[in-house]
Amino acid sequence: MHKKRMLVVGGSGLLGYKLLKNINNYDLYSTFNKNPIRHENIEMMKLNIVNEKDCRKITELKPDIIINTAAMTNVDHCEKFKDDAYNVNVIGTKNLAKVSEQIGSKFIHISSDMVFSGGNSYVEEDEPNPVNTYGKTKLESEKIASKVSDYLILRPSVIFGWVPFENLQTRTESVKSMNFALWVLDKLKKKQKLTIVNDQFNTPTLADNLAEVIIEMIKKDTKGIFHASGLSCINRLDFSKKIANMFGYSQNSIIPCSSKELKQIAERSLQSCLNCDKIMKKGIKLLQIEQAIEIMFNQIKKEQSDLVALESKT
Repeated sequence: MHKKRMLVVGGSGLLGYKLLKNINNYDLYSTFNKNPIRHENIEMMKLNIVNEKDCRKITELKPDIIINTAAMTNVDHCEKFKDDAYNVNVIGTKNLAKVSEQIGSKFIHISSDMVFSGGNSYVEEDEPNPVNTYGKTKLESEKIASKVSDYLILRPSVIFGWVPFENLQTRTESVKSMNFALWVLDKLKKKQKLTIVNDQFNTPTLADNLAEVIIEMIKKDTKGIFHASGLSCINRLDFSKKIANMFGYSQNSIIPCSSKELKQIAERSLQSCLNCDKIMKKGIKLLQIEQAIEIMFNQIKKEQSDLVALESKT
């Protein structure tokens, strides 16, 4: 029996990295755009998703499954460079969806909690109403992805996790070089002050868990839109403190502030926690924030122990 072919678009990002590490039983291929990275035994091809002609390369590969993890995710950058955000997040998705439909692939698209305006714990049927350019482009991309015959859209929230630092070196402005949790750790290690908002609530998603969810959902051959985040609705300040606590750092350098005080370029929804009951009814295991941080801690202790404070190494 021949192995199915899977293409991970955006293999140099955090989620792409975790997928490539965890997927087996498939003929695995992946793409990068500006950040060439090596994965053992995986063919990496350069692909600019904004270029329709470039995307036609995929038709020669004929993957059974295409997972689109590529996006412009730096929310403030998207607000400053709206056209770029639209090109990558909307046109890029359109190009991939078109190819997917042509060759009959399953199309898995990663969206975001930012399609919502903020206010309560959102279920899939709730009306999206994004408050910033990033959220608007992700909502547009969902509409495109959902037109593919065999589609799956997953909405995570604040994806975080450990990734080798060499994977971060050549990132561009449009994608933050570090996810929130790694950024917090880096600052704590350098003994720098962190000013963290106490009024933005999300359900942070461990990238490792999201990769597992994607793999499980493929096995179950599921279609539709699902929320696939962590289970804890928590503000950024408390999230940071939990990270400090687990890694043995003092919380004294973490300074609370409000969104108004922080003056971010793009407006943020203050409460975009996701309700994941629908996906959990499929037997999918999601994590509480403490479980997620512990998994990250154990990886970092093993792979990059200098990020762990001495008090926590015992």
